[in-house]
Amino acid sequence: MQKIELDHDLDHSLGNFSEQTRSPRDLYLILGSLSIFTIALSLRLWHLDQIPYPVFDEVYFPKYAEEYLAGSPTWEGHPPLAKYLIMLGIVLFGHNAIGYRIASALFGALVPILAIGVAYRLTYQRNFALLSGLFLFSDGLFLVESRLGLINIFLVAFGLTSQIFLLAGLQHQGKLRTFLFSCAGLMLGASASVKWNGLGFSLWLFLSVLFIWAIAKFFPKQLPRSGILAAITKIRWWQYLLYFVIVPIAFYLLQWIPLLMLNSGGIPQETGLNAIHWFWQALIRVHQHIIWWHSGSNVITIDPAHPPHPYCSAAISWAVSARPVAYYFQNRDGLFSVIQAIGNPILWWLSTLAVVIITLASLVTRLRTITSPKSSYLLLGYFANYAPWLLVKRCLFIYHYMSAAVFSFMALAWLVSQMLNRQGLIRYLGYAIIAIILLTQIFFIPIWVGSPLLPSQFYERIWFMPDKVFGFNWI
Repeated sequence: MQKIELDHDLDHSLGNFSEQTRSPRDLYLILGSLSIFTIALSLRLWHLDQIPYPVFDEVYFPKYAEEYLAGSPTWEGHPPLAKYLIMLGIVLFGHNAIGYRIASALFGALVPILAIGVAYRLTYQRNFALLSGLFLFSDGLFLVESRLGLINIFLVAFGLTSQIFLLAGLQHQGKLRTFLFSCAGLMLGASASVKWNGLGFSLWLFLSVLFIWAIAKFFPKQLPRSGILAAITKIRWWQYLLYFVIVPIAFYLLQWIPLLMLNSGGIPQETGLNAIHWFWQALIRVHQHIIWWHSGSNVITIDPAHPPHPYCSAAISWAVSARPVAYYFQNRDGLFSVIQAIGNPILWWLSTLAVVIITLASLVTRLRTITSPKSSYLLLGYFANYAPWLLVKRCLFIYHYMSAAVFSFMALAWLVSQMLNRQGLIRYLGYAIIAIILLTQIFFIPIWVGSPLLPSQFYERIWFMPDKVFGFNWI
């Protein structure tokens, strides 16, 4: 059996991307991307209003968006950007299930395409790019989150968009680089403006820069002379400060203005130069409110045996999908209509295995793999969006894993794409993995979209009943 090289032809993939011969009209990639987008959008729009509103946290976010339209928004637990987007859906489609959910559906359909864009910008390998999009498309948690009026999908979409702009900016110079880096900074700010855990994408950038500068300092011979790694070391400190600190912070601050103008928290509004003092005072107070929101007894408990919510789950369990969330259940005439916020289990387990394999390969092969833009990018992206959650004490849910899951899916896509480049059993194994993931998607779709099922059909999809396997509970 042939050995799979995680970084096959490194010097010809990313090390010299500016010298590659690439067709600007890659029909294969374009048709594949359009097909994934079309089917993804269709799945999200199909019977979008079939499940009665509200479901799970839809009791919050569309309600908050309606309050903006009424001119009296509430201070709640997250920044306001996602509510603005939901509000636009309500303006276009009305105060109904479609109006509340349409923005999430559109962004959700775009996420696989954004993953394709990131992967292709990273390697210019079509199979890797399309598999990244295909695996994201085949996941259930991303489908569920984008068929309801929820906000996690916006965070992921903005985070991936920031990376596309960043990778594109590293491949250009002059005014175009300035524009692309500015857009990357705006999208980093937008991700954090949905939820604070959107800062995971900024942490990824910080760790990547720190990591590459450490290589340049201590192992300069291991650094390619051209490519993304070399480009990062040539960016000046003030450019990092401007594009990836000041621009994101500026966006984050500006998106608060509509909320604070409509609801200043009881602080008398002022005009002229005094408005600056008023804004900072109101901004501090609203952030104190958010911190209180996430540190109260309603989300934190000192007794792990009695969590504040029945679907709280430990961050360490997310990678194997041990505790998904049941969003909706209806028993009508003996048929179950269910929405389970559960990922495609085969995809999740194989993706976690892929992260482990790439991590171990990085340790075993040391600098050759460590300095690979592909493995470094995927691992840093994964752990930057996952590891901080291991320190959080509040009640957590599996959807907090979504940003990290994107990188694990891409890690699996990278390994499978390398399998497809081989011959014999390894290549067939790659095709088998793709087929199994897609078949699992088809099997689980009914409990992702709420299609009526016989009780026996429902329980066929609940692989882990309570107390059967330690730590696992899908009910």
